[in-house]
Amino acid sequence: MILELGPGPGRFTPLLRRGKDRRVVLVDLSRESLLAGRRRARRGPLRTPTDWVHGAGERLPLRSRSVDAAVVLGNVISFAATDGPVLLRELHRVLKSGGRLIADFGSPAAAVQEFLRRGARHRFLPRVLRRPGYYLISTVLATGKQPLAPARWARWEFQFYTAQTARAALARAGFVVRDLLSVAPISASQDRVLEIARRETRTWRALLELEERVGRRDGVLEAGNGFIVAARRR
Repeated sequence: MILELGPGPGRFTPLLRRGKDRRVVLVDLSRESLLAGRRRARRGPLRTPTDWVHGAGERLPLRSRSVDAAVVLGNVISFAATDGPVLLRELHRVLKSGGRLIADFGSPAAAVQEFLRRGARHRFLPRVLRRPGYYLISTVLATGKQPLAPARWARWEFQFYTAQTARAALARAGFVVRDLLSVAPISASQDRVLEIARRETRTWRALLELEERVGRRDGVLEAGNGFIVAARRR
């Protein structure tokens, strides 16, 4: 049996329902998302038996050691905020010994990336790059908290992870990390950010230094939206 936690309207679910020799269980807090996922599934070929279950990841309605693999994508763990460790322990509880976990984690760099994009859209990016300390970018890199402009253009209420802190959280929950995959550098696909930063040497240098600090610190593999982890239950 495969568990998908937080499937939403079913963006990744079709990939899990391709096989015929498995059962897929989808658990989500949102009844509306589950209904949307069921409607979407009806439009495709019926293959894998699937259960849509309304529930919370912190209290999974599944028996212990009943799941072969779990998929948790869409920043579910980061949105759990301080309950992230509880969610990871629940995933450990329901997975069989040696069961696989595929999960993504939002990184501090994701907040910086979104903040720069909004700065470019709302025309305050040059001020940010000239005075990054004023906009608390140094704080987000050091603490993992989101950057806040005085006008509060960008704000999240979830927990960011570096590769190092994600490894530690998974280890405490009883998982062994097998691999990590980083997702997107800050300036990738952000032509507007690059165009603004290149207008003067100082702002261009500030952007390059910011990417260096975010993406090349010890224990930090991510350099943008975050990273995906493949782990195994001990």
